[in-house]
Amino acid sequence: EALIAESEEKNKELKKKIARKLNRKEEIDEETLQAMKREKRKRNKRLFPDNKTIDPYDPTTYGYTELGTILGPHGVHGLVKISASTNFPERLCKPGIRHLKAPNRRSPREIGLLEGRHRLKNEYLIKLEAIGDRNEAVKLRGSVLYARQEERPEDMNEDEYLVTDLVGLDVHLVTGYGEDDLEDALDYDDEGEVEEVSGENGDDEMQAKSASGKFVGTIRGVVLAEEMCTIPGLGQDLLEIVLPRGRHGTPSWKDEMVLIPMVPSIVPTVDIERQIIYIDPPGGLLDLTYVKEEFVRIKGFLPETSSYEENKYK
Repeated sequence: EALIAESEEKNKELKKKIARKLNRKEEIDEETLQAMKREKRKRNKRLFPDNKTIDPYDPTTYGYTELGTILGPHGVHGLVKISASTNFPERLCKPGIRHLKAPNRRSPREIGLLEGRHRLKNEYLIKLEAIGDRNEAVKLRGSVLYARQEERPEDMNEDEYLVTDLVGLDVHLVTGYGEDDLEDALDYDDEGEVEEVSGENGDDEMQAKSASGKFVGTIRGVVLAEEMCTIPGLGQDLLEIVLPRGRHGTPSWKDEMVLIPMVPSIVPTVDIERQIIYIDPPGGLLDLTYVKEEFVRIKGFLPETSSYEENKYK
């Protein structure tokens, strides 16, 4: 029986290889098919964030993670080429439920991913549910494939994070802003001990307290290395941090932004559970700030007809 089962598995793998070479539809085994049918599809049971942070044309602002953009059909059996925007290949190869957004639609719709495989550097071939010929595949050109943010990849390492995990975290200093600033913040007496200062209420305070764990700002986004440098391995991912410039560190229209390299020497600690991240930037890094300009389109109400149009035929 063991030999028979082993030969059957080899026959299945051989059939899959032949189907891939000929771009034919692969047969899904009964176990995988039943697992896909048992997968629960909870419709209209999504928790959306605050309306102020939602862009109705950008699904990544209300619970979706972009996986890639469909480039066009491949062959005549319904396969489509997709340009991947994810670093986890299993999200484009493992069968399951995904979400597809057409160019003329606002929100993604659920769709089944039947199979997928790597083709070129950043290109994959995937087979979607109910797409059986080239004519149906052509209609998907320009559509974007998404996954839900709560559907996390299985093979993530301890030092790997999703962009959605980092956005919104509070940023604090490990000790002080550079070694020079830390020495200036501490007031030493003749014996080399930190001098205690009496506060207004009579409580003893340490001047070093303000230099340890100081709040810096909030992570607004992540700039990926491939967006800054086209040569692999030369760039680093950058954290886009908002520095509040309001009174007592509150947000205001004067807020500035700074980019922090996501490297262990500068970002030693990331605590997702406590929603906090600690940085140890070198002197001068937090001074390289900039203001992100936002363009606002103002639409006004115009008169139905101008005075020239009214008097043109008189």
